[in-house]
Amino acid sequence: MLSRDEQRLVSRAEMALIGALAGAAMWVLIEYARDVLVSAHLFVTVASGVAGFFAVLLALSCPATVRRAALGAVILTVPAAVLLGLSSLRYDTLGEFAEAAHLVFAWGAMLFIGTPFLAVWLEDRRGVHNYEMLFDAAWSIVVRYSAAWLFVGVVWAVVFLSDALLQIVGATVIDDVLDIPVVPHVLSGVALGLGLAVVHEMRDYVSPYLLLRLLRLLVPVMLLVVGVFVSAAALRGTGAMFDELSVAATLLAVALGVISLVSVALDKCDEDAVTISWMRWATGALALLLPALAGLAGYAVWLRVAQYGWTPPRLMASTITGVVGVYAVTYAVSVLLRGRWMEHIRQANIVIAGGILLLSAVWMTPVLNVEAISARSQMARIVNGNVAPEDAALWEFANRWGRPGKAVLADLEARDDTSAELVAAIEKARSQANSVYQAPVTETQSELSAELRAMIRVLPDEAALSVAMLSGLPDYRVLEWYGLCGRSREPGCVLVLDDFDVSRAGLEGVMFLPGEGQGYDVMSMWVESGMLSAGLYVQELGQSGVTRGDVERVLRGDFRVAPSSRKALWIGDLELFPEN
Repeated sequence: MLSRDEQRLVSRAEMALIGALAGAAMWVLIEYARDVLVSAHLFVTVASGVAGFFAVLLALSCPATVRRAALGAVILTVPAAVLLGLSSLRYDTLGEFAEAAHLVFAWGAMLFIGTPFLAVWLEDRRGVHNYEMLFDAAWSIVVRYSAAWLFVGVVWAVVFLSDALLQIVGATVIDDVLDIPVVPHVLSGVALGLGLAVVHEMRDYVSPYLLLRLLRLLVPVMLLVVGVFVSAAALRGTGAMFDELSVAATLLAVALGVISLVSVALDKCDEDAVTISWMRWATGALALLLPALAGLAGYAVWLRVAQYGWTPPRLMASTITGVVGVYAVTYAVSVLLRGRWMEHIRQANIVIAGGILLLSAVWMTPVLNVEAISARSQMARIVNGNVAPEDAALWEFANRWGRPGKAVLADLEARDDTSAELVAAIEKARSQANSVYQAPVTETQSELSAELRAMIRVLPDEAALSVAMLSGLPDYRVLEWYGLCGRSREPGCVLVLDDFDVSRAGLEGVMFLPGEGQGYDVMSMWVESGMLSAGLYVQELGQSGVTRGDVERVLRGDFRVAPSSRKALWIGDLELFPEN
């Protein structure tokens, strides 16, 4: 039998190991998974499964054993990952899917709401209907994760300060270790796992009660604000209010805040709920105002849909409005019926949470294909003549709404009554389908090239790189480098130009671009007819990865251009050569 201290050490070691594995898994997903999982849909499934598994596993471990927590994590995350992978079939590319954030939001909601139910189920399979257990589990997970991530931030602050201190005396051991690509991910995972273990050990001291008591203080403030708003809206009239701006998002955010505050004030049971009579009255009054917020939000969404038709964001807003409406009616009826109105609200929270969990799953299935619904809605507006071709959602069809959007474009072209103007607009939308980057409206491309040139360090010193030479690059490349070089810390972007290939005229070179973590991406370059052109990434040719430390050596002049089978760039024992 292990002593209590020994049990704590074992628990900390287990959580640190799980965190390390989570960090290493995230690194593999970021660095290598896309090269192995060539199918975007398979990548989405695997990435969401791995990320979700470790997130849920870390949340469940400590209260439950690692084995039971792993089993629970599989039960929740595998179906969620499969559903997200199936939903990605609506899109041809990973980039298009990533822009459809509503699918990832539904996947996250499924995990977020399902984890407390799973935590209670692992402890007591009959307790999933017990609001007290669910309330404690949900808020404990929130507090544990918040405190653990705060600890991760502190750990990194200590690491950076320690590195800065040691570099004063010329010791670069910490910097050298961090240059190993996997290390930052593993270190963050270890700190997170260790933090979660310690917070669980100190659960009698680090509990949700302090946070919940503080949030209760906001109930009368929110009551005053919402009361003034509803009164002003009634006196002013909704027409003038909605003519000025769309307030649906703000109304929904406030309504969700009200739902949270009412639930916090009622706590897990009557004994723990607000006890002061006027605070209970304020909580009830706030619940009675919730239908007004839900109604105004629904009206705002309806106005936009009636005027402009359905789109995925509007479908998401209408769905959230429906959920808020269910909360609003339930809360208001419970308060009006009096009696055990607080207990009625608590039980309703369980049912509604289960409904949201199911809705999140359905959102990722063909039953609720928001891209197809939106595409049909917008197509009807075009066919009925409610919108001119130049104002139609043709670009969204080609770029944002996946295969259903592209299918609508084909259907529109195939119609006998399609005008030449609409066909031209469709062709224009398709021609812009791959335009990922858009130049800032305040700057011309030449101005961006000039700013980019100032960001690039060119070696050797006698090598010339003019703004005119950058005009040979495509616009998206200039914008991509502008973002990378402008946001990065030292040493930034570095270009080495030399006569690497004596068999051809002109110069060749390598461009060092800041990548993930401490890593750098290396791209082959060449100069032809006075223009700079970009080739392949060196990593794609199977050559070694480059770190920030390697690029710093290049800036110090610690490199040579020397022959191999042909000339190559040497950084110590690391050999790089450009390809085109």
